[in-house]
Amino acid sequence: MKNKILNFKDGSVTLNAAQYEAITHKDGPAMILAGPGSGKTFVIVHRIKFLIENLGVMPSSVLVITFTRSAAYEMQQRFMKITDSSYPEVSFGTFHSIFYQILIDLRSKPGKRAKLEVASESFKLKIMCDILHRVNNRIYSEQKNEKLTDPEIVDASKDILSEISRLKNTGSKNKENNAHNTNNSNIPFPEYFLEIQDEYERRLKEFGKIDFDDMIVESCNELSRPGNPYLNKYKHILIDEYQDINPMQKRAVDLLKGNNGNLFIVGDDDQSIYGFRGSDPGLMKLFYEENKDDRLALIKLEANYRSGDKIIGASNLVIDENKLRFKKTVYAADKSLRGHVYARAYHNKKLQDLAVVSFISSYKGNLSDIAIIFRTNSECLNIAEILKSYKIPTNLENFIGRRGIDDAILLCLSYMEFAYLGKKRSDFLKIMNKPLRYISRDAVLNETVTEAEVLRYYKGNKERCNEIKRLFGHIRMISHLRPGLCVRYLRKQVGIDKLYPGSQSALDIFSKEACDYEDSHKFIEDYRRKLEDNTSEKEARTRQSNSNCIKIYTMHASKGLEFRYVWLPSLNEGIIPSRSAVSDESIEEERRMLYVGMTRAKEALIMSYITGDDDNKMLPSRFLKPIKDLWISKNYKDSESSSGSSISSSNSTSSR
Repeated sequence: MKNKILNFKDGSVTLNAAQYEAITHKDGPAMILAGPGSGKTFVIVHRIKFLIENLGVMPSSVLVITFTRSAAYEMQQRFMKITDSSYPEVSFGTFHSIFYQILIDLRSKPGKRAKLEVASESFKLKIMCDILHRVNNRIYSEQKNEKLTDPEIVDASKDILSEISRLKNTGSKNKENNAHNTNNSNIPFPEYFLEIQDEYERRLKEFGKIDFDDMIVESCNELSRPGNPYLNKYKHILIDEYQDINPMQKRAVDLLKGNNGNLFIVGDDDQSIYGFRGSDPGLMKLFYEENKDDRLALIKLEANYRSGDKIIGASNLVIDENKLRFKKTVYAADKSLRGHVYARAYHNKKLQDLAVVSFISSYKGNLSDIAIIFRTNSECLNIAEILKSYKIPTNLENFIGRRGIDDAILLCLSYMEFAYLGKKRSDFLKIMNKPLRYISRDAVLNETVTEAEVLRYYKGNKERCNEIKRLFGHIRMISHLRPGLCVRYLRKQVGIDKLYPGSQSALDIFSKEACDYEDSHKFIEDYRRKLEDNTSEKEARTRQSNSNCIKIYTMHASKGLEFRYVWLPSLNEGIIPSRSAVSDESIEEERRMLYVGMTRAKEALIMSYITGDDDNKMLPSRFLKPIKDLWISKNYKDSESSSGSSISSSNSTSSR
């Protein structure tokens, strides 16, 4: 297929036929099915340039929406680069940033800008943990069931928040729909779910906050009102990663475009992997059905500029097994890039880990060329620990064994600083809701915080006033204690040990250091200086290692990235697909996850699974069946060498 030249006022670009068709599309809806490595960002930014310079579209009437801040920023920077920053009026943003601004504008009145406070993830988690603690205690007192531990409460809170988010994103916010749509077998406290959700929404309202999902829902409500100024404001709307859209986001976009039919969507249903957030690749099919009779342009970007031919061939065989998809034939744009696919089976996980270590140790290039991509977070942290023991740097180095530790110590310091160093508002904000006391920032407006000021704000609210009195009672107590006793009091009486159950050893060391001091001011000053020195050293180490370290990602996190070499370990049944994936739709999403992982590789793809022993047989993932001819017959056992995992190894089976 011949390339085409597209001329602009400042020069020209060479395009393949599909890219040319997408960029020069004029009026009406367009669906661009963009396979991996097909240059979709290149197409989007040149499409915007074409609209403005070749078709005379006003820059201020162009809106570009994507899903992450980094993607929106990168796209805006690339557009500014190819246009010499000539059209700053073009709007770029995420769904949340765009509809946050719309909601503010539509709710503002002349001379008075509307106030909209979005609850942070940590704030939502604190509220939910508090609700679940009460539910947990009630169930225990009524049924004498075993109580959940604090870490289990945190995990359950995250699960329930995720389910509430999913229901909102799919438009299932009312009670009847929630009772019908919630999968009771997968949600903690299923019989209490509606009660928990109601209490969560009530607490948010009490604090004058909404969550990110409410933002889209409320935007839909505002945009549904007749005569709002946003109807038909944007003549051309471009949406990236459309396969990740959820029903409420689709509804918001449909309302925003009004009668304007110039909706240009770019996505790949084969890379839709965010079902847990409410994303539905079926919405791409719905877009097609809704617009096919209205001059819809369906354009497939199938040339892959990233991966070698053999890698593309193997990944095509895997994804072709999915039935609910648009048929595509992805091919290598450069046929000279053959690529390699290596397949290995290991007797146990230890041998697989050693093979990964051996491969990395024998590699002579930049370590950042290599990515190890897993299905789950726990597998990522496990291999990071192993690589660390071999002194192999990774991008997860600063996460290993550190989560929660710094937070626990910093919270102790913040309490001490508030008690000893002038009761500053900045310090009070750090401690007032740790543990959760439901104190609003609006209760403390002065730079120096007093108990009387906070109590005045909550006058008449007996429960809240009692919490405030207890907090300031703690402050008075620790202000009279030496550093060592102060830390002990904070841990046991204020509850920092319970708040950070994984930080006991770090807090023990912190307590011991505090006992060496008589003067609290001196201890705080010295410890803060120590933290600053450690942080500077750690940042320098991170900057140095990030340019030359192994990249470890989950399949979800790897999306949009690319590497010379990719290893996909532990491709076993029960891992991928996950044991919880039962329905046809969830199985297809799990297969799409594997496809995403495979298509990150540019030059070589290594895939492996565990066979297990006679007492514990493990099966390879069913997704590997279409490429079973790649798998070597030899199964590496404990007594045998596993050093043949190097890319250049002659013992590996390659699809060359």
